[in-house]
Amino acid sequence: MSGMSKANRARVALDRDEIARAALAMLDEEGIDALSMRRLAERLGVGTMTLYGYFRGKQELLDAAVGAAAADFTFTPPEEGGLRERLRAHQRAVREVLARHPSLPQLRARQALVQPAAFRMSDPAMQMLLDAGFPPDEAARAFRVLFVYVLGSMLFGPRELTADEQRSIKAGLLLLPEDEFPAITAAADALPASMGGDVQFDYGLEVILDGIEARRRQLAGE
Repeated sequence: MSGMSKANRARVALDRDEIARAALAMLDEEGIDALSMRRLAERLGVGTMTLYGYFRGKQELLDAAVGAAAADFTFTPPEEGGLRERLRAHQRAVREVLARHPSLPQLRARQALVQPAAFRMSDPAMQMLLDAGFPPDEAARAFRVLFVYVLGSMLFGPRELTADEQRSIKAGLLLLPEDEFPAITAAADALPASMGGDVQFDYGLEVILDGIEARRRQLAGE
């Protein structure tokens, strides 16, 4: 595409959403540092200055890419169940989007995402907590616990380790001096399986939901 003539480049019709989607794809495939206006222009088969006609710079383009990712978020609250069931379904839906777009957790680890699109995934959980009787300050803190957990799970344990990876980690743990690390060596068989994947995510989420439900009852005087 980079060898495309100026005449052919001029005939490429684009819009902001298409450019944002292309940027998001590049972020997910190659990482944050790979994205530049020049490289994205080459990917789209246009001149670099064409992109500046749509976006003032890389930061504005990143914001649009985040918006494109947020547009993929879908959430339908379960018809039955209370706060716990709704929060569980919501957090799983958020994790699905983060798994589909691995650049999002990486980008959030570097900078705050405060544009409106970034809050599209967060607002339902905040509303659930408020509707359940949490005052705004408590709702904000409970939501933050959920947010950090889901984001952290995608940064540090997005997938379950393979059997070979688990065996390698276990072998390393068993080499630790047992007298110096008695707890780690005692749990060496179990630790590798806890380092990522859906089972571990669900376990951690249930522990957090236990705490939120206990806090809700305490606030309600139950």
